[in-house]
Amino acid sequence: MEKDTNNIRIQDDLYNYVNGEWINKAIIPDDLPAVGGFIDLSIDVEKTMLNEFSELSNSSNVDPLMKKAIILYKKIIDEKDRLRGLKPLLDGVSIFDKIHTKEDFLNSIYDLWFSAQPLPFNSFVSEDMMEATKYAFYISAPTLILPDTTVYSSPSAPILLNIYKQMATSILNSLKIENVEKLINDTISFDEKLSKIVKSSEEMADYIKCYNPYETNKVFELMDLNLTDYLTKRFGKVPEKIVIYDVKFLENFKTLLADNYEEYASWAKVKSILGDVQLVSEEYRELSSQYSNALKGTQKIVSLDKYAYRLANSFYDEIIGIYYGKKYFGEEAKNDVISIVKNLVQTYKERLKENNWLSKNTIEKAILKLDTMKIKIGYPDKISELFTKLDFNENDSLYEIVLNLTRIKNQYNSSLLFKPVDKSIWVMSGNTVNACYNPSSNDITFPAAILRKPFYSLSQSVEENYGGIGCVIGHEISHAFDNNGAQMDENGNINNWWTKEDYENFKEKTELMVEEFDGLPLLDSKVNGRLTVSENIADNGGITSSIQSLRRVKENPDFKLFFKNYARIWCAKQRDEYSKLLLTVDVHGPNYYRANMQVRNFKEFYEAFDVKETDKMYLDPSKRVIIW
Repeated sequence: MEKDTNNIRIQDDLYNYVNGEWINKAIIPDDLPAVGGFIDLSIDVEKTMLNEFSELSNSSNVDPLMKKAIILYKKIIDEKDRLRGLKPLLDGVSIFDKIHTKEDFLNSIYDLWFSAQPLPFNSFVSEDMMEATKYAFYISAPTLILPDTTVYSSPSAPILLNIYKQMATSILNSLKIENVEKLINDTISFDEKLSKIVKSSEEMADYIKCYNPYETNKVFELMDLNLTDYLTKRFGKVPEKIVIYDVKFLENFKTLLADNYEEYASWAKVKSILGDVQLVSEEYRELSSQYSNALKGTQKIVSLDKYAYRLANSFYDEIIGIYYGKKYFGEEAKNDVISIVKNLVQTYKERLKENNWLSKNTIEKAILKLDTMKIKIGYPDKISELFTKLDFNENDSLYEIVLNLTRIKNQYNSSLLFKPVDKSIWVMSGNTVNACYNPSSNDITFPAAILRKPFYSLSQSVEENYGGIGCVIGHEISHAFDNNGAQMDENGNINNWWTKEDYENFKEKTELMVEEFDGLPLLDSKVNGRLTVSENIADNGGITSSIQSLRRVKENPDFKLFFKNYARIWCAKQRDEYSKLLLTVDVHGPNYYRANMQVRNFKEFYEAFDVKETDKMYLDPSKRVIIW
């Protein structure tokens, strides 16, 4: 939120007091939806690695796997060479011209999956949420054209769909595709049918409800498709169960495809072309970005070198992340961050022991979850098996290389189904500016790239570090006890470890967090408190635990520094279109409220800045929410 910063008092608006001057001066580049905070750090990491790629391109002493990433990067940069991918792209989508009936689809389904072509459902192998040492096969709904089911009834829906249709028409005509009007009409029709039977972002945010195991034959019956041959080819044998993300989608799948196989084929053909045509040339990358630009408010595509780096990173992120971490993240910083993490975990244990709304048994179970939580800092110690398999023929076109790399990833993912889960694998690479909690592994990950100013630095004050990375660490720990994580045990399994009374108390507190954020105004829209509740619980727990942890390492800490840096880490300037998009689909609340709303819950904020009842940042004590 941009404001006149001349007369802002910190007691009225912490976020703009700290960030307002920078926000007013900041210019969002035409190829970005936002700047500041996480995005600026990501840009800096990207610049660093682009320089590394440039230097390593001319070096003979490069790790073989890193060399593959650099070769791919150079293939993308070579615009003339990319054009060779046009024929294989068009040959690939010709498979959809042969699909008219259910029998045609069943005869083609394995080839479609193997060629990474769109199916009328998404499928993947991931940890079994009821038995996290094993993998399960999941089926979910495909993505929609509009960002969320709720957007289809909004005034912006016809405008966005028209932009999408214009973009698709332009690209298909340019490629001399036949029956363009029918293809696009079928695509919009099939997408409309999908929009009525899939979960919204708010519903998907409750990820425990995404675990719906069915006997495989029951899934076949409900889908009206016998997928035995397809699954046998893919896995070697048919799994006994399939986990369904969206029961409504499964129960309506038969109707979705009944007599609609040609419509599906049109939708899949258009979706495939629009998704891959960027690999063929810069002209097509420009054309295929029009709809995305409209959603985010961006004016142009990213430069070719950035696009090349990001595409190479999408396949070789762990390799690139390890390279980045080894060169730019030192042992001193790593050990210091580990000490902060351990301090935060100890604080959580102490707060749980002092908790007055949980029973002893539930507290013991929560502490057990903390005791078994694994910590991942910086970058992995070893390279995952997948990344040793990601090879390609340098003489192929970029399209063929990307297709083959995608096939390798898909086949590797499928190969995991009947194997034990390797919980040492990182879900984020070392060059990622982010952090996460993995409920299936009960671990927290802090990549090297986020362990920098303003989040963390050896040169920052201890208050600033606890207001930055301390709150982020506490945030990720808190995900183990948010509305989703609270339903999973120390082994990563869905398991009720609460007494009935304790869980009712927790749900009441969760509802208070929903109410605190629900309906807060932003632009001409409002925050969805239920969509963002898990992240708001985590933010709240992050601040709570970081404040107490700071007191342990420093007597009489300066909480002015703490809260100012907490506001600083959320600094961002966003395009209006992007802000509206995030309000619809993002489980995180707007940065403005992550800073300004959360701090109102803590007495240390009021004491640090002498906030009075007459100040805008004041929140009546009866409305303040602290859960953990």
